[in-house]
Amino acid sequence: MSPSLLELSGEIAGRLVPCPGGPLKQNGSKAIKAITWKLVENIAKRFESLNPYDRDAVPGSILKIEEDNFDPITAKQRQIWCFAISAKRYALFLKDKSGKPSLLRKGQNSKDNHWSEHGLGHLLNPADLESEDRDWIAHVWQNIICDRLNIPAKNFNFAEVAAIGRVTITSPRILDALAALNEGKKYSDQIKPFNFLLTCHVSPFGHPLGANPEKFHLIAPFETNPKKWLQMNWIDQYSGNNFRITTEKNLISRTTALVKTYGDVIEDYAHHPESKCADEQGNVCDRQTTGLLYRRYVRIGEIISIGKESNKLEEVDAALIHSADNVYTVYPDQKRDSWERVIRPKLKAIPLSLLMKETGLSRRMLIKARNGQARPHARNQKLIFHALGRLGPAS
Repeated sequence: MSPSLLELSGEIAGRLVPCPGGPLKQNGSKAIKAITWKLVENIAKRFESLNPYDRDAVPGSILKIEEDNFDPITAKQRQIWCFAISAKRYALFLKDKSGKPSLLRKGQNSKDNHWSEHGLGHLLNPADLESEDRDWIAHVWQNIICDRLNIPAKNFNFAEVAAIGRVTITSPRILDALAALNEGKKYSDQIKPFNFLLTCHVSPFGHPLGANPEKFHLIAPFETNPKKWLQMNWIDQYSGNNFRITTEKNLISRTTALVKTYGDVIEDYAHHPESKCADEQGNVCDRQTTGLLYRRYVRIGEIISIGKESNKLEEVDAALIHSADNVYTVYPDQKRDSWERVIRPKLKAIPLSLLMKETGLSRRMLIKARNGQARPHARNQKLIFHALGRLGPAS
């Protein structure tokens, strides 16, 4: 969901909550209906009959109303709010009597809190680079929510610092890019598999002149001194070439990349579009879309078998990998692809002379393509595809 504030449930039966894109109306504005706490309790009770466990050991429903819904002092149920940016980016919070938000925490010493680290968890703690403490992400969420509620918030003192992440060497391709650094060193002094590296986010249009944005990713040996980041060499893991980084736009060159600051990353994070959803008109979500979202309609164009490498899509979302195409292992089935299912049947329905005129391809090659004896190479397939588009279904 794109940035939205929702009241998760209410005490008042049938209460309407203002929400862009909602199916109901309240004072002329669109709204949704908040279900009551009592109804939530009744829904949970309905699932008691599906409890597959020994009732003496695990009594009650398989749906649990979490303890966080209840005030730890009074034990009374309390109102919880949610700020949702997308399916994996959300935070739960409470409001005090003045309306000021505070993030919902499971406990003072608990690491399992109610806000997402997705998309930020790979970044170093800007307040203490060697610390594993992730409470700076809570600070980010607090500011995002306050901004949405038009409430003053404490400014970040790290907004202008280059956003640097920590990654692990998990593939030979990354290790190969570090070969020059390891050359001539004893094994004990070399960078090895599963060692930590630094990584950074290149800004849009911030790549060095001539670089391919989809095949350019900077890594560097782990360094905790931020003063050295802008002076040290960074390595493009695709080419192995060395580059410098900067946070100043006027310093981009063939050997220098403009990288995002923590402020840039947080700004993008707070307006991340939920590409799997659409607004009430069916339009794909963008950075400005808010309110109740709907699942996009899906039409199957082609079935492609892919390998488990698709679990790296989270790294694509965090901009550690720049194209989803780079994380798939594809297992093509030529009997089920679009050429066999769509293109070849259309070729057989169009006179050969017309195909020769529109594509400029030879009669012999087109006959083999129509009969399935041979498949044209990519350039000729493109010519055929565009020709079929020009000829249209009437042909």
